[in-house]
Amino acid sequence: MSQIILHPRPPGVTLTRWLYDEIRAAILSGRLRRGSRLPSSREFAAQQGVSRHIVVNVFDQLVAEGYLASHVGSGTCVCDEIPEDFLARHDSESVSPSQLAKVSALPEGYNRPSRPFRLTEPALDEFPLAAWNRIVRRVSRLTTVRSLAGGEWAGAASLRAAVATYLSASRGVACAAENIVIVSGTQQSLDLLARLVTVPGDAVWLEDPCYIGAVDAFRLAGAVIIPVCVDENGLDPAHGRSQCPAPKAIYLTPAHQFGMGTILSQDRRLDLLRLASKQGTILIEDDYDSEFRFSGRPLPTLRGLNGAESVFLLGSFNKILFPALRLGYMVVPDAWLDCVLALRYRSDRYPPTMSQEVTAAFIEEGHLDRHLRRMREIYGARRAALESFVEQYLKGVLRLPEIEAGLVTPAYLLNELSARRATELAAQQGIEVWPIDRYTIHRRDLRAIMLGFAAFNENQIRMGVQTLAKALSV
Repeated sequence: MSQIILHPRPPGVTLTRWLYDEIRAAILSGRLRRGSRLPSSREFAAQQGVSRHIVVNVFDQLVAEGYLASHVGSGTCVCDEIPEDFLARHDSESVSPSQLAKVSALPEGYNRPSRPFRLTEPALDEFPLAAWNRIVRRVSRLTTVRSLAGGEWAGAASLRAAVATYLSASRGVACAAENIVIVSGTQQSLDLLARLVTVPGDAVWLEDPCYIGAVDAFRLAGAVIIPVCVDENGLDPAHGRSQCPAPKAIYLTPAHQFGMGTILSQDRRLDLLRLASKQGTILIEDDYDSEFRFSGRPLPTLRGLNGAESVFLLGSFNKILFPALRLGYMVVPDAWLDCVLALRYRSDRYPPTMSQEVTAAFIEEGHLDRHLRRMREIYGARRAALESFVEQYLKGVLRLPEIEAGLVTPAYLLNELSARRATELAAQQGIEVWPIDRYTIHRRDLRAIMLGFAAFNENQIRMGVQTLAKALSV
């Protein structure tokens, strides 16, 4: 640890701005090496002839952005990995096979038995398997030789009609069955659309934090990713315009933001529709977790509002039914339908027919509606249990935001732990959580872990929270 040599402060630049820029530049240039320890704020202030208050503020800002790490008892150090390392990996227009392997690798322990608080699973033990199996047997008996020959590019007509009816009743989307394209899930929708609506070099707004599968899809298509901050009102169009005023496409999760769990406000919905109309921007609306809203009336989709001619709506049955089903859907604007179907045909021809017929019958016979009503009650009780037990056992350690919808929530750290360190400590106690920065693109100001509560009953949630309290109370 030695004195850091900084360049003179330019005229008109504040002390705080100068000090921040100089320390960051020293890190980027390598003059401050990764892992090297900085002087204390008091010592550093004396070296540079500034107030300690300014130094503390600058250190705090660089810690929040991921350039510095501060630990009680060990001082402040340069991080081993800084934001530019992450951006170099995630914003490259070309991805090598080795990089792709790293992106696509399953999380360690993914195939192990579910344990609190895994994010990816619904309450599979509550699925009406008997009703599903009856339909499977009936569909199997009625299978003909002709039906074995193949399927329709857009998906089975019966399922497309059932989805159109379901969306009209539950999400306020007036669409014809002809506008529905059946896919294997949201990820396939994103892969198709990223290749269809962008060419390499096109700018795309993505929420920050964001569903990482969307980041992968657009990066692999060669798009330039523009991270747009999310706040308590959802994606911030004003911040997006400051970064790129005319994006080619915008991907967002307005019903339940993936990462922070917020809901896109009505004024921002209308703002985005105006932007799309004026700039010719494509809006890709991932209707993530919209089925599970716990308070208030269901919110309309962007696709269901006036002026939504350029909105693609994406949905999936893999969470509301079961992940192994591998069925989802897109609502495609008329102008894009032929292009989508042509690319779909060249990608994988058509989806499996029998599972579509079973799903269509499951919806038509009312099983889906009954299942969703029941699951809202179950998930609402589990959400309430999580909130209660966190308040009881983790008060002062974690803070949950108000959980209005969805099956996953961020839990904000109130102690000195980083999100990644909290994840490591939880794993040592057999608890499965993820740091929120697994889903951020550029932001470094969020310090939270992600908790899924859907797959766990009240007793499992209580025991999980107690174990997590033991892990994080350091």
